[in-house]
Amino acid sequence: MSDLPTLDLSGGTALVVGGAGGGIGSAVTLALADAGAELHIVTYDRDHAEEVIEEGKGLRGSIQPHIADVTDETAFSAVLKHILDAQDPVKFLVNVVGGVGVTDWSRTKDCEMDTFDRILSRNLRYALVSCREVASSLIEQSSPGAIVNISSIAARAIPLLAGYGAAKAGLAIFAQGLRNRLAPSGVHVLTIKPGFVDTPMLRSALGDQYSKIPKFLISEVEPAANRICDGIKNR
Repeated sequence: MSDLPTLDLSGGTALVVGGAGGGIGSAVTLALADAGAELHIVTYDRDHAEEVIEEGKGLRGSIQPHIADVTDETAFSAVLKHILDAQDPVKFLVNVVGGVGVTDWSRTKDCEMDTFDRILSRNLRYALVSCREVASSLIEQSSPGAIVNISSIAARAIPLLAGYGAAKAGLAIFAQGLRNRLAPSGVHVLTIKPGFVDTPMLRSALGDQYSKIPKFLISEVEPAANRICDGIKNR
């Protein structure tokens, strides 16, 4: 935690969608809890939630898990409503869920629409839902805050990842419009675009090919977590 920007969120409530699993989400959750935030995290895996809660013991803030599949809009919306209806309003939103699975790499001519729709759901659609609900809550309460979305350098086009790139480009453009809309209300919207980040999902997706990526192209999770904390700190 000492490498992360100095941040004091004591008394503030944050929501990290995808705030577990050992990658960027876990790093952000632990950093914000260390800063004193009251954390809500959404993850599909209860074991992942328990792991990050165990890691967060002794930090200044608290971590409350919510189990939901963010690609199920009905279930995800119900969880968001439960969180946003709580007494303490959410002031900080970080959308981490995303990435590609083993079967999501393909030439455009071979990409099935079911695959494309799954990629959009995991990397774009859910973020529109969470941004919409949290932004509406912040505006209704006339409260300043921060929203952080994680796009990717794949938005600039990477071979075999056209669907993923399209989803991440869409997220970046959506966030840009949201930034213009929310700035007068004191809500800071930040988009970060990391390259290859050493996460369990990336290693799983690439399998044996992971070792063939030049090491200088792969970053650790901490720099991405730093950017997110910086964005919240400088809101």
